[in-house]
Amino acid sequence: MASDPVWNLRRARAGTLRARHPPAAELLGFYAELLALQESIYGEVLHSSWPTVDVQAARLRLDRLPERQTTWVFDKFIRALPPSATPMLKAIAERLANDRDLRRDVLVAWIGRRPLEEIADGLDCDAAPLEFFPRAFLQPYAEALRVRAGVAATDAKMLTPAACPCCQCRPVAAILRDEPEIKGRKTLLCSLCAAEWAFPRSRCVACGEEAPDRLQSHVAEAWTHIRLEECASCGTYLKTIDLRESGLAVPVVDELASVELDLWAAERNLTKYQPNLFGL
Repeated sequence: MASDPVWNLRRARAGTLRARHPPAAELLGFYAELLALQESIYGEVLHSSWPTVDVQAARLRLDRLPERQTTWVFDKFIRALPPSATPMLKAIAERLANDRDLRRDVLVAWIGRRPLEEIADGLDCDAAPLEFFPRAFLQPYAEALRVRAGVAATDAKMLTPAACPCCQCRPVAAILRDEPEIKGRKTLLCSLCAAEWAFPRSRCVACGEEAPDRLQSHVAEAWTHIRLEECASCGTYLKTIDLRESGLAVPVVDELASVELDLWAAERNLTKYQPNLFGL
């Protein structure tokens, strides 16, 4: 099967940023290996025929995935964890690989939007590294199902707290680009299915604040095309990738790579609206 252009772009961008930004090199090396696993799942799901879309609501329904087949593929995904994974992820992967019921519980809980803290406590780990597994596994599932079904976010309501109109997950980043009819159009990027939908440029995604003096933007010298947008009213932040400043940026990859911005935000006690795949 020929490689999908979208995945090729992500892989190439990860390699470029890994060479340019040493602080993110280890993370991006692991991510590049993870992309190969995700692309394989994406290709398989893209050609499936599972009834996972609510046609009337035009939404993805991951709860309709065939449980036996999905759990089996999840097991293969866990066992194929790249060797560059952190010791914590490797330890969790070993526990999951050796316990079928545990694998199922984690997957079902995440699909049902239930917290993983109780399961994580039983594994003596934090919820964030445990969440990596169902999230990294289901990202290509959701993206492929959305593409296959032609589910679009064109009729999205610009509500807060912001959530994807296709799968109801939170956005992991915002994107700015110039379009023929709109200059500086802002869209939000879903953290799960990678859908984009329009959103007002001057509105907090968490609380809806629109007062200019409460919304602040920060730019780091190493990442001039990424703005860290902070809301002083609720203490939430989200990164915005400006494609007008860097047309070669791949938002999902650049968001992951700009670790320094997340560390800076943590020092200021800001809360990220939606942590990325690696819990940052």
